[in-house]
Amino acid sequence: MTNQKTRNNHYVPQWYQRRFLAPGQSRLFYLNLDPDRKTLPNGGQVLRTALHEWGPTNCFVEYDLYTTHFGPIVNDEVERHLFGVIDDQGARAVSAFALGNHADVHASFEDFFEHMAAQKLRTPKGLDWIRSCYGVLGQVDLMVEMQALRLMHCTMWVEGVREIVSAQDSDVKFILTDHPVTVYNAGVDASSEQCAYPQDPLVAAVGSQTVFALDANTCLILTHLEYAKEPEQLDLTRLRTNARHLGVGMTRTDNFIRDRRLRRDEVIAINHLLKSRAKRYIAAADKTWLYPDREFNSSWAEIAKVLLPKADLWRFGGEIYVGYKDGTSGYWDEHGRTSKAHEYLIRKSPRKNIGANDFCGCGSAYAYKDCCQRLPAAERPSWDFYGLRERNLMFCNAIQGILGLSDGASWEHVRCNLSDDQVTRIHRAFASLWPEDTDLASLLPRPNPKVLRSVYMGFSDPRTVEATVLGWLPFIDEILLVNPFFLGTRMKPEFSPIESPTGHKMQTLKNVMLLLVLEPFIRAGLVHLVPDPGEVSPALGHHVREVLTRRTDGWKPPEGSGMHRFLKLAEEETRRFFWMLPEASQRRFIAEHMPDADAAMMDRLIADFRRQAQADPYTLLQPLPVGKDGAQNQIFKGLSLEAALYLASLTGSIMHVDTEAHWAQLLKDAQPTSAASQSTWTPVREALGEISFPVELNPQRVAERLNSGDLPPIRSLLRRLAESVSIPESGSAPGELAKQLRQARGKVERVGKRASESTLRPARLELHVPPAGFSRHEVQRLLVMFAGVTRPRFVPYALRLLFDERKDGSGDTRG
Repeated sequence: MTNQKTRNNHYVPQWYQRRFLAPGQSRLFYLNLDPDRKTLPNGGQVLRTALHEWGPTNCFVEYDLYTTHFGPIVNDEVERHLFGVIDDQGARAVSAFALGNHADVHASFEDFFEHMAAQKLRTPKGLDWIRSCYGVLGQVDLMVEMQALRLMHCTMWVEGVREIVSAQDSDVKFILTDHPVTVYNAGVDASSEQCAYPQDPLVAAVGSQTVFALDANTCLILTHLEYAKEPEQLDLTRLRTNARHLGVGMTRTDNFIRDRRLRRDEVIAINHLLKSRAKRYIAAADKTWLYPDREFNSSWAEIAKVLLPKADLWRFGGEIYVGYKDGTSGYWDEHGRTSKAHEYLIRKSPRKNIGANDFCGCGSAYAYKDCCQRLPAAERPSWDFYGLRERNLMFCNAIQGILGLSDGASWEHVRCNLSDDQVTRIHRAFASLWPEDTDLASLLPRPNPKVLRSVYMGFSDPRTVEATVLGWLPFIDEILLVNPFFLGTRMKPEFSPIESPTGHKMQTLKNVMLLLVLEPFIRAGLVHLVPDPGEVSPALGHHVREVLTRRTDGWKPPEGSGMHRFLKLAEEETRRFFWMLPEASQRRFIAEHMPDADAAMMDRLIADFRRQAQADPYTLLQPLPVGKDGAQNQIFKGLSLEAALYLASLTGSIMHVDTEAHWAQLLKDAQPTSAASQSTWTPVREALGEISFPVELNPQRVAERLNSGDLPPIRSLLRRLAESVSIPESGSAPGELAKQLRQARGKVERVGKRASESTLRPARLELHVPPAGFSRHEVQRLLVMFAGVTRPRFVPYALRLLFDERKDGSGDTRG
């Protein structure tokens, strides 16, 4: 046993390098593509020797590449414990894939792709790519993110066409580089921004192919199935069908194409690709192989002719059905989708060749010129599938049909007759619009400098939505909030509104009410109801829960956190439940708690309960079963900090909250506060805090104000604030913004004076601007893994809604 630390870190394992040695050879020719310069005594400079002949011990190694330091303590656990195991398993797996024995390949199938995924990120180029996605990362954080991301490409690789080609008949063999897992896309030129170091074409792009030489004579090429079938596709940069990271996939481990033997020029073409995408070092058993660019005379795009599989595509694709012992079954199509629900969500008449003033093809409420025209095709929301707004409107229509509202049924009728079957059908309709294979990120609205969006982090509840969401639309262009409906197909049967609908009647009634209140604003494109990202993507949800559990361990809401308002809402639910009890149960309850009540008083109380129930729009006018069978779930659904920041980053939004608890989480966990940064924005924060905002609680009046264009100038100032934080050099100075806010104060507050006080709530805004916006490594990881974001994203600022106290001191946000 020894305590000696491993600090010379081989980012290309020595056992892997030996696979490129010729028989009897012990050293490789090792070429430095960017040799250092040596300064001579006379001040002149000469290039150091670029070509060496070294053994694997000296090649592809960097001192302390994975080492972490905790003060004087040196830690090499990443090298020993993580890569030690991966390399042991990888050595066997790479050998099995190269030799092609079906039993060995099957046994090491997962190990191979785990090794390949780690190899892509463990190199200096891979680590630099991680840094480019996150911005500034310390060594410890870099190692954490490398481990978190290392499996992100496995699912799509496994689902691709797997071809292993041979250089056996060529006198030139495959070379080895400092970035062995190489990504190529014929639609992305090597000189383009998408290939600028340390970037590579997205693995998820339909035309991307992954090349991994297994040894000097053997090379694995992975190609997305739809590209292999139709290589003449025009847009090779669009995402492949059902592109995803860390999803569950199903494939046959014995399906490989192995018959192709490459000519000399084809091996040189692949070597040219490998060398072009290396960072600095390449190696080979023969030094003449290190210069493929001297003989490669084709264009970059023509490399695809070498990489594309030529035959035996019949081995891939089709559908897979799996039966289990308990009688259930599983299904996967050729793109990894687990149902056919997507067929019903394909846009029936895709919008093509639309004019600048036509409605945009993504399904938003905006004209094409104000929506997707300014975006490259690869960055637009999906035009092939119904978008977020369209799905919400489809759900609204489905609910109205199920409940008879579209046929003239009254809300009282719904309250009297809401059935278990209707609850089930409503939640089945919701689940059908959001199948597990949904790419939520592709449906979200894109950042737009002309639009100020906000993500509301609080609970989605019809009793508070006027004050926390709709009342702010005159000041904020668009607002995103979580959809209150659950995906019942992914819950245990005893908790699912589909399998156990009785316990969800009260909650369904409230959720439907919320949807009906929001429907006009959804139609206008002002409100976006977004399903919880973690429900739509189980893998993302698992990551969010892990992070959330660690972050909140030992955390308690601060005093005066504002949560008392939601406790009052829960108390209201208890009263409603009591109102719905059978009269006999009500009488027993009164007798137990008011033993002095005579029959007359009891009758008056029962009658009063009925009047209150009749007047309350959230109460079911039907008796519920007594006991466990009639128990009702009380659900407050909001966004976690991670999910909210994820959505805000993708949509270019700010954040707004209405409780001290959420505000404390934002300020504590999103980004350490910089005194210098906060002082920069102090004038704006103070000017904003001086304004009393009249929040309209009547949705109809909000709509009328928006339709008439009666919008306060502060709306544009808040948008300008976001621009100033995001791009300081092109935005307005804090002092100038503060001055303009004070000038706008009078017009904002005059609206409150001329409107009816009964529908207005005065409120103030508290501003927080972190040094570099709100961002967290864990959230950026979600963006990289589940939305393909390869540049740092952050949320410019956050607002806290502070409602003036009512005379009763409650200060709640109900309308």
